[in-house]
Amino acid sequence: MKLYEITEQYRELLKLADESEDMAEAVKNTMEAIEGDFNDKAISLIHVVNNIGSDVIAIDTEMKRLSERIKVMKNRQDSMRDYLRINMEASEISKITCPLFTITLAKGRDMVQIQDADKIPTDYLNIKTTVTPMKKEILATLKSGGEISGAIMIKSKSSLRIK
Repeated sequence: MKLYEITEQYRELLKLADESEDMAEAVKNTMEAIEGDFNDKAISLIHVVNNIGSDVIAIDTEMKRLSERIKVMKNRQDSMRDYLRINMEASEISKITCPLFTITLAKGRDMVQIQDADKIPTDYLNIKTTVTPMKKEILATLKSGGEISGAIMIKSKSSLRIK
């Protein structure tokens, strides 16, 4: 039986217990049995959750390893291209052709290097302002009975704690 089916049976028995005192003992015994089934299902479910957690850790570790490998390979690519560029510059060779591709040494372009950003005149600065709600302060005001336009206090979802 699935967990949601057990839950539905349990809820129906709770209704029946509220409606009929004549069957209280039978309902109580049945509820205890269903609660045992529910607990067994919940424990099995957590075992599956924990196994998935182990898989997540293994996959995450492998992703980090592969990410590091990608970084090493990209650095090797950059290093080899830089090596060729330096030697083409030193040899004053600007173009190499072969049937599959052409290698061209392009001239450098003008660019800016900022040495001290504090000394740059304000005419040359982008000024950014970020406005965000102060959620902790808003919550404190709402908890104390105050009202704030555009905000309401809600309950988050309940959470499971497994120790």
